[in-house]
Amino acid sequence: MGKYQFKVDLKGIIRLLSDNLYSSDQVFLRELLQNSADAVMARKRAEEGFTEGKLTVTYRKVQEGAQLIFSDNGIGLDEEEIHSFLSVIGQSSKREETARNSYIGQFGIGLLSCFLVTNEIRVITRSTREEKGHQWVGKSDGSYAVTTLRKAVEVGTQVHISLTGSKYETFTEQEIVRALSEYGFLLTMPIIFSGEEEQRILNSNFIPWRQPLCMSEDMLAFGEQIFGESFFDVIPLTGEGIKGYAYISTRQSSANIVNHHKIFLKNMFVTEEGKDIIPKWAFFTRCIIDADDLTPNASREGFARDGKLLKVKNWIEKSIFDYFVSLSQYNVRMLKTLLRVHNVAIKSLVVENEQIFKLFFPFLTFPTNNGVLTGFQLVEASKKMPVHYCVDVDDFRRICPLLAGTDSLLVNGGYIYDANILQKLQKYYKNVQIKAFNENSYETLLASPPGELEDVLAGFVREAGEALKPLRCSVSLKTFSPPGLQALYIPGSDVFFEEAMDEGSFSGFFENFDFGDEAQEAADKLYLNGGNGFIRSLAQVGDERLAGAVARVIYAQALLAGHYTLTPEQAEAMNGGLQLLMEYAVRGGGSTEWPAEGL
Repeated sequence: MGKYQFKVDLKGIIRLLSDNLYSSDQVFLRELLQNSADAVMARKRAEEGFTEGKLTVTYRKVQEGAQLIFSDNGIGLDEEEIHSFLSVIGQSSKREETARNSYIGQFGIGLLSCFLVTNEIRVITRSTREEKGHQWVGKSDGSYAVTTLRKAVEVGTQVHISLTGSKYETFTEQEIVRALSEYGFLLTMPIIFSGEEEQRILNSNFIPWRQPLCMSEDMLAFGEQIFGESFFDVIPLTGEGIKGYAYISTRQSSANIVNHHKIFLKNMFVTEEGKDIIPKWAFFTRCIIDADDLTPNASREGFARDGKLLKVKNWIEKSIFDYFVSLSQYNVRMLKTLLRVHNVAIKSLVVENEQIFKLFFPFLTFPTNNGVLTGFQLVEASKKMPVHYCVDVDDFRRICPLLAGTDSLLVNGGYIYDANILQKLQKYYKNVQIKAFNENSYETLLASPPGELEDVLAGFVREAGEALKPLRCSVSLKTFSPPGLQALYIPGSDVFFEEAMDEGSFSGFFENFDFGDEAQEAADKLYLNGGNGFIRSLAQVGDERLAGAVARVIYAQALLAGHYTLTPEQAEAMNGGLQLLMEYAVRGGGSTEWPAEGL
């Protein structure tokens, strides 16, 4: 059985790199920059006293396009390493396996990315261990040549590529400067750019965490320079193997909005995508982070989802969370300001996480019948008065006027997330009583009348209850606003069920079903307003039938005021009550002899 070697189609591999691995052709600039940074680092490790590492990038226009040269004074390659590393696809150029964590490039395909923009790469290099230099010329058809140079060259490596055609038009001098400035923003090795239009160091940047002492104003200015916007505050991100800052945006944010960050690995820019490293709940921040020990993916445009990534994410989350805990203790005014801007956004996360709930709830704001109150104020109010919340904005607007002058508190939970948050309140605050509003809540929220008024009207309330019992409506005396409102009708929770039964949709299904005694109880409620002058005057009504007639008319008026459609039974009750009242008026109000056909 024969044994054979795989044959590699280099152009096919380049096409795969372009279509599937790298997001754009400009990554060749990052790969060349990274190779130079790694070479300088290797020389620092190998050569005691070497500190002056640098990279010079030269851009020159030529007849058919432009020439781009990357020149570093790093460790260089000897002839054996040229064959081993430049000419073997997929093998790393890092000499010692144990030293790999000091470098980013671990895939041996960095130089190959240059074939995305050119058909030929020329490398001139001299190792610190040799006196002579070598030239390697590789072509996109898979061929290469190596020659030993006669003339002396300095230790280090030069990479020459030509930009022609559309690549020349795409990679202008300005675009190359922009990309190198972004990729090498944190590199300590100076990147010297020599072009047709300008010559300057591209990364002579002020990095606050490298200073022995740095004020928050300097950190904020640093963030404004990077992201081009102003921020509320800055949060230093500290932890094992990370440095950086999280900036709190002054713009209203949402978990659905994707923020762009600046995430570096060993001083080299990797990605603006933060979903795998920035906590989801911290979407109101923009972060710049430099990590020392993450595992880059094959394209080096992201990170492997491993334990190292989770560890860094936990450090970032802890830094941001500790910041808000500190604000809640020492700078509540700042915390309130932040939550005013990001109120809805933070509420979307509070409903999902117990720790975040407990941290932020006291400072979240909710509209109530007594104005906008914080979560802390709601909890305190619940110790002194009944507190309910509506899940519908229209319900809140309808009920609010009734509570004027009462000691009750009603929260508008009809806005997004509010009802969900209030619903979870008892889960995290065991002794807090804030209940969802339903038809039974009126009994608690509406104020009780003075004891003497309750005693005076007790007879009328009793007679009214008897009169409305056939209509399945009970009667209660309360005091509420406005005083001109005589009564308030509240339908029971089974109204929908009754309507459905009337339509016959479920009549067959429920025909033989026993609902028990509760089904026979009064479903609706009529609240008489003890603050209304007419209602108070009804204490003088001593006649049982007159009281019943008045109660039926008040009941019908409350139905109409609530925009309810009268059923035939309710309309008959109203008409009968009116007829009796008219007959009473015609008789001068003094006769107690009622016609036999009266109600």
